[in-house]
Amino acid sequence: MSAANMLRSLLPLIVMVLALAYFCSPQDGDPVVEIDPTSSINYAASLSEAQLLVPDLPQSWRATSVDVVGPADSQPGPVTLTIGYVTPDQEFARYVVSTDPGSELIADLLTDAETAGQPSWDGKPWDGFLTSRGERLYLRSDGDLQIAVTGSATEDELRTLAESLIPYRG
Repeated sequence: MSAANMLRSLLPLIVMVLALAYFCSPQDGDPVVEIDPTSSINYAASLSEAQLLVPDLPQSWRATSVDVVGPADSQPGPVTLTIGYVTPDQEFARYVVSTDPGSELIADLLTDAETAGQPSWDGKPWDGFLTSRGERLYLRSDGDLQIAVTGSATEDELRTLAESLIPYRG
């Protein structure tokens, strides 16, 4: 065994390790996985006895999560719809609309939150809070609906989200 023979034997192994490291390393690109919340919005609307308000945002707002909490038997009743977004400034924003007056999600959002003003967006008053996580939270009621916008997004982006709400038309 000579040193040259050992190097020739190790060369294929080194090439395989380098190739594996290259293909397993994080690639440049967008790590955000977008979703289409349309089917979940349709489902939430089918469960709700009230007409839901849903965001109508530009494509630069990318939906990344959605959740519907409704009656266990899929019959009309109290429903909570949550949609998470990555904003154009690469921050997080969450929209919550609930027909459940005792919504646990809304109550959880308010846990340890401090009052932080009452902006009027689109002619509607919102109650402002600062959450224990340091995020802004804005709430308002609209008939049977409880609406919340929150997240790490700027106040302007949360305002954009709040002012984008339109009645669901199916």
